[in-house]
Amino acid sequence: MLKFLYSFFLVIIYIPYSIVIFFRVFLNKEDKIKFKEKIIVNKVNRPNGFLFWFHVASLGEFNSILPIISHYSKKDTKFNFLITSVTLSSYNEFKKKFNANSRVFHQFLPYDLNFLTNDFLNKWKPNLATFVDSEIWPNFIFNIKKKNIPLVLLNARITKKTFRRWMFFRKFSKSLFELFNICIASSRETEKNLIELNAKKIKYYGNIKFCSSAGIINDKIEYQFKQIKNKKVWCAVSTHDNEEIFCSKVHEIISKTEKNSLCIIIPRHVNRTKKILQNLQNSGFKLQIKNEKDTINPDAEIVLVNYYGAVNLYLSKVKNVFIGKSLVRKLSKVGGQNPIEAAKMGCYIFHGPFISNFTEIYEYLNKKEFSEQINYPEELADKLINNFNKNQKVVDREKLKELEIYSNSIFKKTINEYDILINENFKT
Repeated sequence: MLKFLYSFFLVIIYIPYSIVIFFRVFLNKEDKIKFKEKIIVNKVNRPNGFLFWFHVASLGEFNSILPIISHYSKKDTKFNFLITSVTLSSYNEFKKKFNANSRVFHQFLPYDLNFLTNDFLNKWKPNLATFVDSEIWPNFIFNIKKKNIPLVLLNARITKKTFRRWMFFRKFSKSLFELFNICIASSRETEKNLIELNAKKIKYYGNIKFCSSAGIINDKIEYQFKQIKNKKVWCAVSTHDNEEIFCSKVHEIISKTEKNSLCIIIPRHVNRTKKILQNLQNSGFKLQIKNEKDTINPDAEIVLVNYYGAVNLYLSKVKNVFIGKSLVRKLSKVGGQNPIEAAKMGCYIFHGPFISNFTEIYEYLNKKEFSEQINYPEELADKLINNFNKNQKVVDREKLKELEIYSNSIFKKTINEYDILINENFKT
C-alpha cells in the first residue's frame, strides 16, 4: 500500500517538479542541455562489456567512489562505469576528471517514477548497482531487484534523524532495505540502524571517504602565493553564517602579537561573499576578495576566496586549518564538513562542537592528533599562535603514514566485497 502511495505522490508532483527544474535552468543551477535527463526519457549509448553503476548525490560522494573506479578500470578494460548524480557541481567535477575517458559515463539521475526508472535500467543495463551514502530511491531499488541486478549501499549513512523517519514506515522500510545485497556502513551508528531496518549483509570497515585521494594541485598558479611566503597564515574552510565573524575575532587576537599574519577564508557558498564582506567591514582589517586569477595582496590581512574548486590548493599551502559548519548552533543536527582531505594533506585541523555529520571521523582524527575541538576565539587564537611558533611541522610523517595504512585497509576490505559480489554473479 505504501509503495502505491509513494508512486502516486510522485505522479502528482511530477509536473511541479519539472517546472522547478526548468526554473533552475534559468538560474544556472542546472545544466542547460543535460537537465532533461532528470525528467524525460533519454537516448543512451551503452558501452559493451561489464557496467558498474554508481549513484552519488553530490561532490563529496562523487569523490569517494573515484578510487574504486580507478582500481577496476586498471584491472580489466572490459569494465565500464556509469555515474549518476543530482547536482551541477558533481557533473562539473565529472567533466574535469573523465571528459576524455571513453569508459566512464555520466547521467543525471531520473526522477523516481516507474516509467523513468525502468527506461533507465532497460537502456543502461547495469551489471552492478551502487547507491552511495544516504541515497535511497524506492522505485529504483524495487525495479533493480526485479531485474536481478546486484545492489550495494556503499558508505551507508543512516543518522538518528533519518532512522526515525524510516522507522515511521517500518514495514515499507524493511521491505526496501532487505533488497540490498550488501550494505557497507560508514559508522557504527549506521551499522546498528541498518540491523534494525532489516538489511541483510552489513559490514563496517570505516568511512570510505578516507580512501579519497588528495586533489591535484595546479602548479601553474604558484606565483599567486609568492608574496605571502613568509607570512604566518591560517585558513578557515567551508565557513557558514557568522563563522567568518568568529574568524575575524580570532585574527584580531592573533594580530596583536603576530604582526605578519594572514587569515584566508573560503566560504562554503561563495554567493555569500558580498554579505561576508559587509559583516567584516567594521573589523578594521585590510580585506581582499580574491578571484581565481588574482594574486594574494601582500598588504591584505583577511582574504575572502571568491571561487569554487580552491580548497585543495590552499590546503597544500596552509597547514593550520579551521573547518566550518561546526560553530553554528542552528545547524547542530547536520553539523560539520568533511575533514579527511585536510588531514591527508598534512593539515592540523580545528573544529567547533557541532560535528554530528562526522562524529566518528573526528573521533578518529582527534585521537590520532590530527585535529581538536575549539569553542571560543581566544582558544583558537592561542593554539594557532602556538603552532606558528613551533619549529617542527604540526602533523609529522609518521602520523600521515599511519593514516595512509588505515585508509588502505578500508579500501582493500571494500574492494574485496565487490570482488566477491562480482565473482558470485558474473563471469568477467
